[in-house]
Amino acid sequence: MLAVVIVTMATLGLPFRLPSQGTTTPASSGPTGASGTGSSVTASALGTLASAISASAAVPSGSNGALFFGGLDAANTPLDTVQSFNGRATTSVGQLPTALASSGAAVLGGTTYLFGGTDSTPTASILSLSSDGTSSTSAGQLPQPTAGAAVASVGGTAYVIGGYNGTSDLDSIVAYTVAGGAQSVSTLPRPLADAAAVAFGGDIYVIGGVDQGAVSDAIYRFDPATKTLAEVGALPVARQQVAAAVLGNQIIVLGGVGSSATSETRAIYAVAPTTGHVTLVGLLPQKLAGAAALTLGDEILLAGGTEPSGQTSSEVYAIKVA
Repeated sequence: MLAVVIVTMATLGLPFRLPSQGTTTPASSGPTGASGTGSSVTASALGTLASAISASAAVPSGSNGALFFGGLDAANTPLDTVQSFNGRATTSVGQLPTALASSGAAVLGGTTYLFGGTDSTPTASILSLSSDGTSSTSAGQLPQPTAGAAVASVGGTAYVIGGYNGTSDLDSIVAYTVAGGAQSVSTLPRPLADAAAVAFGGDIYVIGGVDQGAVSDAIYRFDPATKTLAEVGALPVARQQVAAAVLGNQIIVLGGVGSSATSETRAIYAVAPTTGHVTLVGLLPQKLAGAAALTLGDEILLAGGTEPSGQTSSEVYAIKVA
């Protein structure tokens, strides 16, 4: 997920793809608003990563830090590096068993699990990682190779949603528990890769994504109790590779890219979970897609990503209510 030539990442065997010309609403690289009164948010520079990355997996670490697993470097090469951010600076603290980009991560019972990803082709592996990210062990297998899936957890279960298996985008929703392993429990209305997933109020919200070049604007709500899914809203512009996290009573959607090359955006949207209403609430300092986002206390940490030029970012931002 790079130059002036438009190439899809599928051509390279990776799920994090430069957007191809899709069939959805034309995307704009500038912010596109939706009416509403959501709380405004600000983005401020917090620090830098040890190395610039996009398409990495991230989990909280300590009270104000985060661990970042793998990702893509500026040459679109998957990395095996584990980076630790302490709130201001980042250091490399370990290595994954293999280079991985476009994995998904979740914390279950205090342990971090890494789902799928790709080195040159998607993998079905599930890894269990130590709390400091310095060691890992095998924790099972997904039903099929999966990269670019959206991952979120509710009540001790991680849900691996959509993704790409090396041939086609996936519509699967896979539930993983430490005791029971991975099993398919439901399906999306359409295949989706490079979507975002956020847990809120016991449900999981799936935002954006792409299906074989057709970029989605849909916001779905998945109920883990009933295994049912409903479309509850839509982004003003179809986006893939968005970052998303919870901030207070809102789901914040950051950046992303549309169906054309260099259509990364600065837009920050707030989604009201109860209504699905979407509001433009701020702007990022730069246009980004494929960044990593996670909630830390009363702010969101946003790190890395790809700029319209194809440059990979090393910036770390704090996203807060204004």
